[in-house]
Amino acid sequence: MRRRLLLILAILGSCAVASFAIPLAIATADARTQEFTLGREGDIQRFAVLAEEYVRTGDPARIEGEVDAYDDVYGEGVLVVSTRGVPTLGVGLDGSEPGIEAAIRSGLRNERVSTVDRLLPWSDDEALFVKPVGSGAQVNGTIVLRASTAEARADILRQWAVIAAGAVLALVAFGVLAIALSRWVLGPLANLSTGIVQLIRRMPDARTPPASEPPPSVLPATAAGGPPEVRRLAHSFDVMSSAVLRAADAQQRLIADTAHQLRNPLAALQFRLDLLDEGIPDDAREDYHSVTEEARRLQTILDSLLSLASAETPRFGAEAACDALSVVADRVDFWSVTARERGARLTTVAAPGVDRVPVAIAENDLSQVLDVLIDNASRHAGPHPTIEIGVGVERSEDHPQVCVWVADDGPGVPEELRGKLTDRFFRASDQAGTGLGLSIVEVVAAAYGGRLAIDEAPAGGLRVRLWLEPHVETPDDD
Repeated sequence: MRRRLLLILAILGSCAVASFAIPLAIATADARTQEFTLGREGDIQRFAVLAEEYVRTGDPARIEGEVDAYDDVYGEGVLVVSTRGVPTLGVGLDGSEPGIEAAIRSGLRNERVSTVDRLLPWSDDEALFVKPVGSGAQVNGTIVLRASTAEARADILRQWAVIAAGAVLALVAFGVLAIALSRWVLGPLANLSTGIVQLIRRMPDARTPPASEPPPSVLPATAAGGPPEVRRLAHSFDVMSSAVLRAADAQQRLIADTAHQLRNPLAALQFRLDLLDEGIPDDAREDYHSVTEEARRLQTILDSLLSLASAETPRFGAEAACDALSVVADRVDFWSVTARERGARLTTVAAPGVDRVPVAIAENDLSQVLDVLIDNASRHAGPHPTIEIGVGVERSEDHPQVCVWVADDGPGVPEELRGKLTDRFFRASDQAGTGLGLSIVEVVAAAYGGRLAIDEAPAGGLRVRLWLEPHVETPDDD
């Protein structure tokens, strides 16, 4: 792929350099040609004035001296032909030479001729300039000048060499830049392709066709066309996404099977322990209560671990959304009796005049988060806490975010311990609990692109804030 990309860049670079170099070379050739032509036309104009006197008087003294001096200095011949019986005067140029006769006839027809169009390094060595001698329509003769183009062509060749050298340097610089750019652009792509291939090789279900139909890929079908490397990478992504979906599906089935296989024996054990309650002797009563409490704690830990595993399972499919205000109202109503039994008072806070706050999270997941936070606050915020559950929209420099918080006025948690509250199985006190609640909240928030913040509440207790992306509703949502 890199070779193809470099070839394309080389062609584009060559075309770009040529689009500047070729017009510049033509412009320099035209400028030198114009300079050459103007110089020789000035010379022949001066000779035409002297030739006019010669063809009228027949006295060659003035023009012959000028022509001889011109031939000595520049080595270019001059020929003067008269129609009034004056002998032909030529220095370094013979009227019988090829091409001269045609030039003389053109001059005698009162035509001004120059055989120079555009000088190039490979143009003819000589050029002819013809000018009629006379006044108005009266032609008394003509003058022919044969000029050497060697010096002008050499100048053009030198200028073209400089332009070519500049073009070569530009191409070299462009090539170095293209190589560096191709490595910078395609290097990560090659590493990504290699990593994906190695990952796929380590997935047994990616090599072996599954017994059942795999779930649909989260990527679109690989489109035809494009470089082979990109098509292979797209295919590898498609295979990997299918394998990941199968793994996520297997993890969900494992969670369900684990819940079924463990909850039933634990429930049966708890039921049998309850049946033994009346037959336990007094000296074994304390041990019996310890066993039953451990069984309940094991049930709670199992439920929390299954919730954590379910939260960590990758989520694919349609975009999730719910109304945060409705979910908060529902969970406050659900927890009102339990909180009152624990001595807690629940209050809600929302922006005035706001009926709905759409947020990008599934309703069940937001309910699970609020259940964890309200349960923790009602258990650990003191004997008679006031628990505030709020929803608000906080605007930042980039875009607005929905904030759902739960705050209490209890003793709070020391600042040095707040960062550990989301660690698994960490408990800030000796009170009952699994230490997995806030870990579940953090995982759920991260699954929807949200973030969790734990700080001191305005009333002095603990405040847990959850920022989530707002859900932009479209007509299809209705």
